[in-house]
Amino acid sequence: MANGDERLESALQAVLATIPSATPLERAFLLKRAGDLCVSMDDRRRALGWYGRSVDQWLELGNWEQAALLCRLIVSVQPEAVRARCTLLWIAIGTRHDGDALQELSGYVAAAIQHRQTTLAAQQLVWMFDATTSIPLREQLVAELIRLGDARAEVLRARLHDASATPADPDQLWARVLDATIGQPAMLARLASTG
Repeated sequence: MANGDERLESALQAVLATIPSATPLERAFLLKRAGDLCVSMDDRRRALGWYGRSVDQWLELGNWEQAALLCRLIVSVQPEAVRARCTLLWIAIGTRHDGDALQELSGYVAAAIQHRQTTLAAQQLVWMFDATTSIPLREQLVAELIRLGDARAEVLRARLHDASATPADPDQLWARVLDATIGQPAMLARLASTG
């Protein structure tokens, strides 16, 4: 077993050594490759960190298709992966695929409940509500906030059919997606420290 661990460490060190000189696109592939190496050596937990960094890289490159594909891979490795599910939901909102967003929403909330990340999930749902003008999606976001026991659900319910809600500019919407997905670990730490 130690031999397998040594092989994995050696392979990961080789990947790490190439990352500083890699282009952003190459970095995205290298980070995914490191995750694949971890999965091949049955170190799924460690793979998630590498895959997560690759998702961030794809999002920074503006390639939501690759980011979503990798998030689906993460969910297949760890079905209750909260961050990957949240990112899939944000990508669906950012690309205005409301049907996909509706499909991703309950899985995200269920994973957040399971991992006791309801405070962050509730905040994300509020931001998602403000990022979309889709009435069916807004209604479901409110329903999920109620499921989380968040008092802001009632305020948002009153705003469901707000005629002043306008779709965000695509660049602003994508910036919001990046802030909400890549900034998640820092947000989680901040929310955890404030209660």
